[in-house]
Amino acid sequence: MYEIIAAATNLTALAVIGFIYAAYIKNLRSVNQLTDSQLKVSEQNLKLWKDKALELERRAPEFVEKKLNERIKIREEELSRLAKDSESHVGQIELKNREIRSLRDSIEKATEYRKSITVWDSEEKDFVEVSDSDLEQRYIGSVCVDTASLMICDPWYPTMSAEREAEEFQVQSYMYQVISSGELFCTDDEGDSFPSEILGVEKELTVKDMVDSGLIKKIQYNGNMPAINSSYIGGDMHDPEYKEIRHLSFVNGRLGAGISISIGADGVYPVYIEYYKDEMQRIIIGA
Repeated sequence: MYEIIAAATNLTALAVIGFIYAAYIKNLRSVNQLTDSQLKVSEQNLKLWKDKALELERRAPEFVEKKLNERIKIREEELSRLAKDSESHVGQIELKNREIRSLRDSIEKATEYRKSITVWDSEEKDFVEVSDSDLEQRYIGSVCVDTASLMICDPWYPTMSAEREAEEFQVQSYMYQVISSGELFCTDDEGDSFPSEILGVEKELTVKDMVDSGLIKKIQYNGNMPAINSSYIGGDMHDPEYKEIRHLSFVNGRLGAGISISIGADGVYPVYIEYYKDEMQRIIIGA
């Protein structure tokens, strides 16, 4: 009986102790939760006060001055860099301007050279290169045109008698034809370079050089005179092939008797002479 009572008493004591422990644990949890809430509130308050302190600091003159000094330094560095860039750009611009001036000078010299002319200077007793502006141009009259062409020659050549021509001009040995134009000319010297210049071929080439280069070809010539009827200056000047420029030939087929130029239309054309130191240098027809 006693044992039963003791056991019941112990169980009751254990139950009371368990209840007290449970209550203690629950109280601890409540206190812990309260502490966490307080910590969160404290952190929020701390952050709030930090923000307010930072805002007040930003309003302080020292802070404003510091920020302004930083911005001024940045601007000064930017200005210094821009100044250096500007100096570099100024140098480059000046270099380009010098190059442009040099090119313009070269163009002016080239233009002046293009307008220059070689003339005989009787005082220097030599040929000299003079600017086109150094020539004096004088109007000497007009020429009437009814065949749309003009002939430039010595007036004695078209009127030369057959007897005089026979005395002056010997029969040539060779006749040639220019491949590009079909023009004919005669020569007695295959080393002759005179026709190559007036035929628009490099003047350094001789007749033989032009044949070897395929610029002209030798054709059969029987020695008759006039040698070339279509370009003979004393003939009827009839040419079945219309040409803007014809080199007129002497009775023996040599070129140089004159030049016939097609000017495209009839009319009255002014004629000018250009002088250098009162000596005739060039004749200009039309303006």
